[in-house]
Amino acid sequence: MVLDVMQAGGLVVAGTDSPHGINLHGELRAYVLAGMSTYDALKTATVNAAQALGFDGGTIEAGKLADLVMVDGNPLANIAHAHKVQRVIANGRVYERHELLHGPAPVPRVPNNP
Repeated sequence: MVLDVMQAGGLVVAGTDSPHGINLHGELRAYVLAGMSTYDALKTATVNAAQALGFDGGTIEAGKLADLVMVDGNPLANIAHAHKVQRVIANGRVYERHELLHGPAPVPRVPNNP
């Protein structure tokens, strides 16, 4: 049904009722398994989502605000690579995978000098 909507010119936006972001990756994989190209599946979570929200984003272009997700692999070649997040750049700050999973590293305490 989703492919029919897309092929008829409808706007398909990836989304889930679950608060867990990992479910989005399952949805993208399901789109591809149903016959959607990996390019179009990725658009449902980026370009199409921004368009549906009336947000001038979803693409990487000069002058646009952009949060980026860097993954290990090429999700255009294999949509499963989209979940292999290594680094996120959000609001101009870089977050490494370890930080995303476990929080920032503790700041070492400096002993007081007598």
